[in-house]
Amino acid sequence: MGLFTIFERETVYFKDKTGFIELESCPTGGIICTKPLSFINKKMHVSRTYWLNKDYQRAIEELKIAYHKTFEINQSDCQPCAVLFRSTIIKSLEAIHEDLLKMTSGIFKANRFKPSLDMAVNVLAEVRAGE
Repeated sequence: MGLFTIFERETVYFKDKTGFIELESCPTGGIICTKPLSFINKKMHVSRTYWLNKDYQRAIEELKIAYHKTFEINQSDCQPCAVLFRSTIIKSLEAIHEDLLKMTSGIFKANRFKPSLDMAVNVLAEVRAGE
């Protein structure tokens, strides 16, 4: 078993699956990352809610906040976990980006999502530069 696991669970509101990160084992006993992890999970859940409601800009903003929170976990023993958190958040941002690309191209494109696509591109560039 690793330090953390990503698992799927049913949400009451959407009746679908939402990813969360859960602490399994930790050399520091989870003392350092328990609060940031709780905050990150909450932001990821809120982002998913916005995403499912097609409020992409708020979904992206919640993930950006969660991403920056991972930098508060700065002890050397905790760096692998912080990297895992960041990669999970980036995957969510990439999924939103892909969704927006599909909706802003083709015959049935929706131009109203263009500002959200631009925001996704900018935030992805920002977080990838921070890796």
